[in-house]
Amino acid sequence: MSDKTEQQYQKLLAELNKILTERTDDATGERITLRDAVCAYVFAERASGTTINRVVQAVDAILGEAEEAVAKGADGIRRRDHALASQLVYWCLEFGSTRGGGETLA
Repeated sequence: MSDKTEQQYQKLLAELNKILTERTDDATGERITLRDAVCAYVFAERASGTTINRVVQAVDAILGEAEEAVAKGADGIRRRDHALASQLVYWCLEFGSTRGGGETLA
């Protein structure tokens, strides 16, 4: 590898590292904000007597509406983010079970 090629490689590597670090930091902050919003919603619903099953269904429906809205703004194709859906359900169950009688999802 020539010195010029090595320098280009190192520059690209540094740029990739910078972008991934920034994006990871942004994503972590957004994830915490999302988790806090889900937990607040679960708390409010459980306090009013809503079952954890209904809370999970409501959160799933909200995610579906958000995915549909994003699809309309992009290429029109709605994509289901299964990893995000699973994470939201996990947060609901985790927070809901610690705040509302230990009910499990049936």
